[in-house]
Amino acid sequence: MLGDLSEIHLSVVIPCYNQGEYLLEAIASVEECLDPGIEMAIVNDGSTEPLTLEVLYYLQTQGYWILHQPNQGLAIARNRGIEAAKGEYILPLDADNKIRPEYITKGIEILHNCPEIGIVYGDAQYFGERQGIWRVPDFDRQRLLQGNYIDACAVFRKQVWRDCGGYDGNIPDKLGFEDWDLWLSAVEKGWKFYHIPQVLFEYRVRAKSMVSRCQIPENQRKLIRYLRYKHQKLYQT
Repeated sequence: MLGDLSEIHLSVVIPCYNQGEYLLEAIASVEECLDPGIEMAIVNDGSTEPLTLEVLYYLQTQGYWILHQPNQGLAIARNRGIEAAKGEYILPLDADNKIRPEYITKGIEILHNCPEIGIVYGDAQYFGERQGIWRVPDFDRQRLLQGNYIDACAVFRKQVWRDCGGYDGNIPDKLGFEDWDLWLSAVEKGWKFYHIPQVLFEYRVRAKSMVSRCQIPENQRKLIRYLRYKHQKLYQT
């Protein structure tokens, strides 16, 4: 855990479900940022894998902040960590990904200086089963309505999360797209997005990730129907 709780301004929330083999890399990437006003909240979402449980136990003995809950899915795990977080700003980090220190420092600077901006996002570098750079465009409302291109790994105000009612724990079959849903809700609430055209996090590509489940056509249709019905006013306009 980093920083004095009385001076925390950004909280990195790391949900973990049976991803212990990657978790230490994610934590190490956060600790490369030397800003003392950062904390990490690691949410154990009911992990059962022995290696993951060993890693979580080790981290807890070393003073890391671990929140334990029964397995309830990614959305509720993120909500649990954000709700407990002390920071005014939030950065969700999946347990198998990594961030660059500049993401934290630049995200804080932009949000501090621009009160109308609620979400700051950047480009990513693929690693694992795919290599290359993931360049994302500047914010475009119509493009976001057509499909999500802003990863969950973004720096945003905790107030955005509050305004939107948090991540939706009722996503069909917990298939995913919680981040897309949050961004659509943020648009509805009038928050602005800011794109930093720079690689600011590292995205691990692996065959059995949640993203691969979302890409199955039947699942994708189910998720899109759910989101378009939930945000129908946004789509109608």
